[in-house]
Amino acid sequence: MTHIVRVRKTIAPSIIALALCVWIAPSLAGKPLNDEKKHPLKQGKIFAQRLIDETVRKHPELTGLELAANPPGGSGCVTIAATEAKELGEKCDDDEFTALRNGKPFVEKEKEGFDITIPLHDASGKMIGTLGMDFKPETGQQESGVVAKAKRITSEIERQIPSKARLFDSDK
Repeated sequence: MTHIVRVRKTIAPSIIALALCVWIAPSLAGKPLNDEKKHPLKQGKIFAQRLIDETVRKHPELTGLELAANPPGGSGCVTIAATEAKELGEKCDDDEFTALRNGKPFVEKEKEGFDITIPLHDASGKMIGTLGMDFKPETGQQESGVVAKAKRITSEIERQIPSKARLFDSDK
């Protein structure tokens, strides 16, 4: 029993010291704590996120919406705005790359409804990324009708984007 007490007395201060080092080290290095939460994509403070939020409010047929693009100085295509925060910063996959490569909607029929990934352009018509849309299933829903809806929604968003750079602007 005395061995256990002695071990606890010597290990406990070491664990506390280690925890303090892990907690304090980032701020001593000039980095804020919880750095990931400070990232603008995680805070939803960019214009692209406002577009996503407003579009989902206007379109109850959508269960999910995400915008993917190459951030300035970034290393490739990622989700920059989404209805689900966990999607932010995710690398683009085949859906996005296919839509970017061929300039056409990428359509997947799932049991939860249709998943459409469509090229996104700025107001001048320049391709700047993709929109991924999840549609609620409806009776008699056909691919052509869902793609037409996705194109209308995309057009609504595109008219509001003067340039790709605007997507990343702070939206306070």
